[in-house]
Amino acid sequence: MTSPVECLPVEVFDIIASGLDTPAYQQLRLTSRQLHLLTLSTFAKRCFSELTTTLGSPSLDRLVRVSKHGYFCKAVTFLDIKLLNHRDYMLLTNIHKVGIYPPPKRFSSVPGVKQEHISSEATLYDDVLGPQYPQCITARLTRALEGFPNLKRIRFRARYNDPNVWRSIAMPEGDQVFRTKCFQAVFDAILKSEIQLEDFSTAKQKRSTILSKSASLAYPALQFPFSTMPSLQHCFARLQSLKLAIVAAHNGDSRIPGWENGLSQFLACAPDLRSLTLSLDRTRHVSHYSAAIIRSLALSCRLEALESFHLLNCSLHESDLIKYLITHAKSLTCISLSTMQLLTWNWETFWTSLQGLGALRRVHVACLEGVRGLVTFRCGNSLKSKLVLDPQKAESSMGEMLEDLAAAVRGEGSWVPDAFGGSL
Repeated sequence: MTSPVECLPVEVFDIIASGLDTPAYQQLRLTSRQLHLLTLSTFAKRCFSELTTTLGSPSLDRLVRVSKHGYFCKAVTFLDIKLLNHRDYMLLTNIHKVGIYPPPKRFSSVPGVKQEHISSEATLYDDVLGPQYPQCITARLTRALEGFPNLKRIRFRARYNDPNVWRSIAMPEGDQVFRTKCFQAVFDAILKSEIQLEDFSTAKQKRSTILSKSASLAYPALQFPFSTMPSLQHCFARLQSLKLAIVAAHNGDSRIPGWENGLSQFLACAPDLRSLTLSLDRTRHVSHYSAAIIRSLALSCRLEALESFHLLNCSLHESDLIKYLITHAKSLTCISLSTMQLLTWNWETFWTSLQGLGALRRVHVACLEGVRGLVTFRCGNSLKSKLVLDPQKAESSMGEMLEDLAAAVRGEGSWVPDAFGGSL
């Protein structure tokens, strides 16, 4: 006998089921064959369109199983790869050695790792740094990616924000090597699978000036062999959005000639890129090495379709930044700059140069530092370190707002009149 809930239109049932958590929703679907069939597409979108995974054996095996499913594999559009750190793997190893499940209370939990997977997940760190690399990741991840025909977005990031001590000093070498090797293995799988991505990122972006849970990759991670460039160009031919968080200060002065060109060569493989977010150092440890990367971009990087440019955590020379922006003057509509240190000249010339960007519609700056100190803007009776210029929220045009700002700025102690059309 057909139950009343089975007689509901699918749209009405979906509204009712939207308030249920995933386990309850799954149980409800299993109560009736009719409901199971009617809700298949909604269930696939809800539970399989965005997959979260680590690179451990249980997670990779799960991805392979999903990729072999005739229906669910087509629902996957986004893959979120989360990395644990060395401390997590040491904890998993210790739990495995004790062999008691659930683990004794003296062991803290590791988010995202089920009890039945602890033994298999605990080996990844040693596998990546040992002779099993890169096959411990690449082989199964390649098979999974090949089975997701609609996969367009991949995010490679840390499971949670780095410890505070990592933000001011170098990341432990073991974690840095582990992340770099995992990144290279993931890209090896991307190239072998020949998928064409539209979005790739190495961090979560909360707002235009904030990245969180960044992978914080050492800059050599982006230095791909020239032999792989044709494959990378194929995979990035349709790339629209790219968010990269790297550490230019990695390894100090021990660098090979031309190290700063790795990012430019990487970006050259994405000719249709429209949104670019770059974080070139740690928030609390911005080095002078990032200035060399910006100079390389200014001299050799041209993205014809670039509309949105977000630059964070770097030092630079004013002339290099201006040159890069002017190169993209016809297409750039949004600029966001945060936690930046100017090594030469001052920001006054920069504001004036922005008037040459005819397509510009929004400017967001925060925590800009010049040769004389932090740049500040007046908001009522207080000073702020951030400023937003948005003509849609003001009565002035972008050109007029930039003219007013350039006229008001004096050196690095910037003062904006109360009547200025920008917002803070």
